[in-house]
Amino acid sequence: MLPLVTFTVAYTGVLLVYGLMADSPLTVLYTGVNVGLMLVLAWLHRSIGWSRASLWLASVAGLGNMLGGVLLVDGQTLYMYPVLGSLHYDKVFHFLACALLSPLAWETVARTVRPDARGGITGLPLVVWLCVMGGGAGVEIAEFIGASMGDMNVGDYANNAVDLVANGLGALVGTAIVSGSRRRSLKPAR
Repeated sequence: MLPLVTFTVAYTGVLLVYGLMADSPLTVLYTGVNVGLMLVLAWLHRSIGWSRASLWLASVAGLGNMLGGVLLVDGQTLYMYPVLGSLHYDKVFHFLACALLSPLAWETVARTVRPDARGGITGLPLVVWLCVMGGGAGVEIAEFIGASMGDMNVGDYANNAVDLVANGLGALVGTAIVSGSRRRSLKPAR
């Protein structure tokens, strides 16, 4: 666990220092969100016991979020930079983050639901998708609060709506991948 914690704390610290030195406008907001999420995940991990692989994926999602909000490219944050034609990093990242966080949601839900009489877990993929969507909505709420508290521009209504669409698609793809790879392991032994 030490390499994971070291990696996460290191990139958060490095990007905080970079952002402050480069006068990146969203540095404090994104560092605060990242630290807050680290603390929440550490607290929840004590009772849920996520796999190391899922925690690493969550850390990589945190890195992508920090890079998007702090790294400056041509005088603007990476989130505003087009990376696939006219598609900005923001939309690509929302998709990838939701896909990366789907295993974490799967493990959380799988540890709290019971199989049905046939040994299947019929609603699990839907619940996982909803969990990931809820997490994405939480990020949008944090951005709204940050933007409301100061002179921070994290986008308008259309930006928010497209972020939620990207979250939904990423959560769908991630849930489908996790569902296909883990569903058999959740059936009770016969």
